[in-house]
Amino acid sequence: MTSDPGRAQQAWGQHLRRRIAAVLASIPGGHGEEAGVLFQDEETPAWISMPMALDQSWSEERGQSLASGVLDELLWGQYALFLCIRLQDDLLDETGEDLRLILVADHFLIASLEAFQRFPELDDAFWARYRGWIRDTVNGDIEVEDLEADPGRFTKEHLGLHARVSAVLKVGVAAVARMHGRDEDVAWLSRFLDHAAVVHQITDDLDDLVQDLTGGRYTWVANTILALEPGASLESDECARRLREGFLQPERGAVIAEELRRIARDATAEVPPSAPPAIHEAAHMLHRSADELEQRLHMARVRWVFGETLEQVTGGDAAARR
Repeated sequence: MTSDPGRAQQAWGQHLRRRIAAVLASIPGGHGEEAGVLFQDEETPAWISMPMALDQSWSEERGQSLASGVLDELLWGQYALFLCIRLQDDLLDETGEDLRLILVADHFLIASLEAFQRFPELDDAFWARYRGWIRDTVNGDIEVEDLEADPGRFTKEHLGLHARVSAVLKVGVAAVARMHGRDEDVAWLSRFLDHAAVVHQITDDLDDLVQDLTGGRYTWVANTILALEPGASLESDECARRLREGFLQPERGAVIAEELRRIARDATAEVPPSAPPAIHEAAHMLHRSADELEQRLHMARVRWVFGETLEQVTGGDAAARR
């Protein structure tokens, strides 16, 4: 990897495409084609860029980098594990209908295992985390799916499940830490990443609010905006009314923003002063997420009110354009 972060991420993207293509091509009967496009040109996810940043910082601190190709292999192990879980999740969400995807997911799990097993430095403590985090992700995904199936059941007390669902995304950080002899950092990094996962899921749930409701998923964000209590029943026309009403009441969005701020404070509290700059920057970005969420909710209210005004003036044309 080059020391230039931009070039490093570009090189990583090219490397990743080749590795994914090789796994898909190895699956008998052409079934790998059923997986569709598993990698797109987009910003490198935080759970890949963070191990990169930690490696760079710790290499500079030690005055010695990991051997050539080691970081690539560790990141591939992390990404292959992500693809395994993602394919399983698609089947759970019923967005993937071909059950042969289970076999494709298994191939990526094998690829992940093979990548990490190349390094004897990854000891029993690492493999205990690997197994435990897979178990957390699988069980957390099942629990979230169950809770979000009914209006109002997913409450603020369940938000920690999002950290469990994202547990497998901590494997790359743990592997890089172990290869640099920084096992003592894994505990606080893990707690920081747990908080970050909850923040990111809350913001994603706001982005996907209408899509989730259409699919019958009642996230904490949806339950808060719609003011749904556990055991509530909801008809589709009432859902639309509650959604409109919820967006027009700033106090409901304020509940979400305040929870984001609380979680961001908890995340920042986990970061020691000696942490690499990339971690401090990530903590800063978590704090910004609450302000950005409030701005988005404000714009949603503006669009609702402005749209209604246009509808009154134009006799309904605005409604058709929305």
